[in-house]
Amino acid sequence: MTVQQTAPTTAPASPAHGPVRRVEDAFAALHGADAALLVPGAVAATTGTLLALTNPGGHLIASDQICDPLHGVLTRELTGLGRTVTFVDCTDADAVITAVRPETQVVYTPSLSDPLMRPAPLNEIAIHAQMNDLLLVVDNTALSPAELRPLETGAVVIIEDTAPWLDGWGEVGAALVTGLDRYLPRIAEQCARLGGEVHGWAAHLLERSLATLQLRLSAQRDGAERVAAALRAHPAVRAVHRPSFDEAPWALETHEGFGGLLSFEVVPEIRDLSGILAAGNGDGDGTPLAGSARLPAHTSHAHLSERIRREAGITRQLVRLEVGITGSEALATRLKRALDTALEQSNGADT
Repeated sequence: MTVQQTAPTTAPASPAHGPVRRVEDAFAALHGADAALLVPGAVAATTGTLLALTNPGGHLIASDQICDPLHGVLTRELTGLGRTVTFVDCTDADAVITAVRPETQVVYTPSLSDPLMRPAPLNEIAIHAQMNDLLLVVDNTALSPAELRPLETGAVVIIEDTAPWLDGWGEVGAALVTGLDRYLPRIAEQCARLGGEVHGWAAHLLERSLATLQLRLSAQRDGAERVAAALRAHPAVRAVHRPSFDEAPWALETHEGFGGLLSFEVVPEIRDLSGILAAGNGDGDGTPLAGSARLPAHTSHAHLSERIRREAGITRQLVRLEVGITGSEALATRLKRALDTALEQSNGADT
């Protein structure tokens, strides 16, 4: 099912030499595209994109790894506007293919699921999307163009939240959209209807951060690998969720690496994870030099029932970790000490 073509429209353009236009151009260049849109928030960017690329009566296939508030938008607002949504595991290309209907128009997936850090086989999904006249939309937030450029895999639109990578200092709350030129005007029009705009000063800060993206992500990628290796060797850790090229050899053709995110599951004997969280949150100064840890079961996925979380593999023992630009060795040391202490306390409580 193709998207109904409407008369060409042109969204209000950013000032030719203003900070918004400059950051849009910089982001587009990072992805090898000609243009991009700066939108006030990832939910607005995604909602506007999916509305623009579908018609009433159309069907979307979306990743079941999406969490609120976006999950709620897809299940309520989009369905209220005549779209239907099927949630599947988009890290499994066969599951995506099976979900295709005659009225399907869009496949929407993150390039890396969060918090379980499973890469989506975008090349394979894109082949089947093209064969079925579908549009592949990729949320590339977890990797950024420093690690993956999904347009080169066959995606037609890319969405990225400015956190955690594009905005290296956590000063801007916005999102960027890029892709094939023919889709951007109607996406811009839909996003404009949702309201809001990004202030020029925020765009300036974001432009400054984009200039160092490749350098920052290279350091964070290497740091995440070191931390993951340390965690895998610890007896208090049941599993570390961090993709590798050995696990996903097909990614050698498309990925530079897998970013600065990882997650790990602590053994069930440890019930108090407060010390582990404190160790993962670095010195707490809020800069990219510090690590950042959280419990998805209590934050991003707290809206789900215990049963659904467990079925998805998101237990109360799962810790999601962002690795900072520097200090990965110190972060690994803090985590090992916290895990040692937590394990000793749990063993003491059992005796």
